[in-house]
Amino acid sequence: MAACISSSIGHDDHYSSNKFDESRCKRYFDFSSYENNDPLVNNVHSIKLPCLKMVVGSLYLAKDNPKKPLGDDAYFIYEYYQTIGVADGVGGWAKKGIDAGIYARELMRNSLIATNNEPKGHVNPKRVLEEAYKNTNYEGSSTACIITLNSEKNTIRAANVGDSGFFLLRKGKIIYKSSIQQRGFGCPYQLGKCNDNPTVAKEMELIVKKDDILIVGTDGMLDNMNQSEIEKIVRRAIDDKLKAEELARKIGKLALYNSLDRFADTPFARASRRKGGKVDDITVIVAYFQ
Repeated sequence: MAACISSSIGHDDHYSSNKFDESRCKRYFDFSSYENNDPLVNNVHSIKLPCLKMVVGSLYLAKDNPKKPLGDDAYFIYEYYQTIGVADGVGGWAKKGIDAGIYARELMRNSLIATNNEPKGHVNPKRVLEEAYKNTNYEGSSTACIITLNSEKNTIRAANVGDSGFFLLRKGKIIYKSSIQQRGFGCPYQLGKCNDNPTVAKEMELIVKKDDILIVGTDGMLDNMNQSEIEKIVRRAIDDKLKAEELARKIGKLALYNSLDRFADTPFARASRRKGGKVDDITVIVAYFQ
């Protein structure tokens, strides 16, 4: 059994930090779109490819908050089932004295358990979310994104709720970006007993090829990284033959740098109509298809 779990009612809370702390790269509980006319989505049954597997690396940088050292993000990697997931507890719950990071971590723990009950090679991400949601009883709420590889069809299936998500790259170019689900700026769809449930999850299935690269993250990464920056880092990683873990660290460090730059032109800056990055927990998972 090989898996890793690490660890918004309203808007995300922000704080500032001034340096990258290597000790904040943590792993917890270590268990050793485009539209419907996109050909990536519609042709998943028409092309046969050699069997693939995901080789995965990750990075988690929690915000520098002594009161919440584990932050609000959570993730799991279940290599045996070729399934990964990320979650981001909604920081607005802190105003009610509730640590949404606990909800996110339990949601990912329960997603791992639910994955273990799925048929190997045929994991249904939405069903995993449904089971995890049913068994998570803490107060709070969280975004969530579950992705699995079907090695027989060479497709990835995903179920996404909120503003966590992923990029799929081929030869250093982004060929797919998951869409964001939100009711307004800073108010993503979120799983929780008083919020949304998995019926709102957006499902997708995409063909993958050998040497494709999947980059999954919470909004701490997505809000602070432009697509051009992702592509540049990935192309350099390909040239330098970096491992998945090394690429995850490169992406996470640049996301952190941008989050602290008050003048950076980031996706968050454009959405909020002000300059600068967004200081937040940052989770990055990188999967190489080999």
